[in-house]
Amino acid sequence: MKKALILLGCPESPSQTPMAVYAAQKLEKIDYEVLVASTPAASKLLEVSDPDKYYIKNKIDIESCLDNLEKDQYDLLMGFVHKDAAASYFITFYHILQCESIALVFEKDLELLNEFTEMVEENTDAKIVSVKAFHNPTPLRVKFDRVLKDL
Repeated sequence: MKKALILLGCPESPSQTPMAVYAAQKLEKIDYEVLVASTPAASKLLEVSDPDKYYIKNKIDIESCLDNLEKDQYDLLMGFVHKDAAASYFITFYHILQCESIALVFEKDLELLNEFTEMVEENTDAKIVSVKAFHNPTPLRVKFDRVLKDL
């Protein structure tokens, strides 16, 4: 079984938590064992969203994960990028892991969306899903599904 790491930062955007649950479920269906590395606040939202751990079976604090990260530890890195800190985390994890990667870049402000997309584009070779989204996860989900077909 392949291993995937999903990165979740600040859960400010309402789209992040349902998309994380959705992504974990989709990745499991295509034979990935999924670990979610997140901030404490994002972790609490996942616990409330999936109390029986039906979709999110494995979680770790993002800082603890980073401390123990090694090259080739995962087959897939997927990160939610909606802040500059999230872009920095994604880029850092990308360069340590050196594996296939997907950046889900989303923001309600078009200027910030372009800035975060450019940051990831200039510093990685990751597949980038970039979409204007905040409250409604549907545009993000649709583009994510397209990228999944190429895995």
